[in-house]
Amino acid sequence: MPSVVTTRDHAFRWSIAIALCAALVAACSKVPETTIALKPTPTLQEDRSYDRLAREARGAFLKEPRDIATVEISAHRYKEAIAIRADEYEVLWEAARSCVWLGNYGPEDQRKDYVKQGLEYANTAVKRKPKGEEGLFYDGALAGKLADLDVMYGADGVKIIEGRMLQLIANKSTFIYGGPDRVLATLYMRAPGAPLSVGDYDKALKHMQRALDIEPHWLENQLSMAELEFRLGKKKNDPALTTSARRRLQEYFLKPGVKPPMAMGSAYEFKEWQKDARKLMEEYK
Repeated sequence: MPSVVTTRDHAFRWSIAIALCAALVAACSKVPETTIALKPTPTLQEDRSYDRLAREARGAFLKEPRDIATVEISAHRYKEAIAIRADEYEVLWEAARSCVWLGNYGPEDQRKDYVKQGLEYANTAVKRKPKGEEGLFYDGALAGKLADLDVMYGADGVKIIEGRMLQLIANKSTFIYGGPDRVLATLYMRAPGAPLSVGDYDKALKHMQRALDIEPHWLENQLSMAELEFRLGKKKNDPALTTSARRRLQEYFLKPGVKPPMAMGSAYEFKEWQKDARKLMEEYK
């Protein structure tokens, strides 16, 4: 199975960001669109250094168990490699992946910097390969994360993440176990509705069900569906939906002996998902 980085943020604040930005539209900021220029042809020595740094960066991200320190090493090695060459699509999107992970789980005072760096990598990856699913996915995820970390990017971040995920879905992408549908469902579920933003529970349910159809065993899909069931149960005053959400969380996250999914690096994320599950159970008693 591929290496996984979660796109779920356990301190998600898109709704607040979008609402504030809607009230202050003139002051809202654009998500950075900067890319990295092509470098001069490297020397043989530089090319060898690039290959070594890229291998070390990839190895640090994939190391088990994954933790903040190893992913920080990964991000640093990718930065050094890309300073030599910025033409290899795979290295660019992998660097963006390390940055979005640190944007979610890294030191709080450094998260925004990691996200902005990751956006530069993702923007460049999309420029190098406009239809590449990895570059498009992380470009959208990083734009959304920047909106989460800084409310002034809220409106533009939502526009980008929605556009990227819709583009991926149109291209039949199921990257990271239905990731485009899962991310889009989460956006529609948590964002305010019209006229402030794109929030729409019907669209959220449609895309969340698609993600589950693609991969029901990927636990992030189950967690997001449980949150949606809780929200819909409250909105519709439907106890059956609330009961379904609680059973889902108990089965996949909270029962004794439950284990993380069989995907490289998922153990760290699974612990965070368990925290999210407990918070949801507490919030929707």
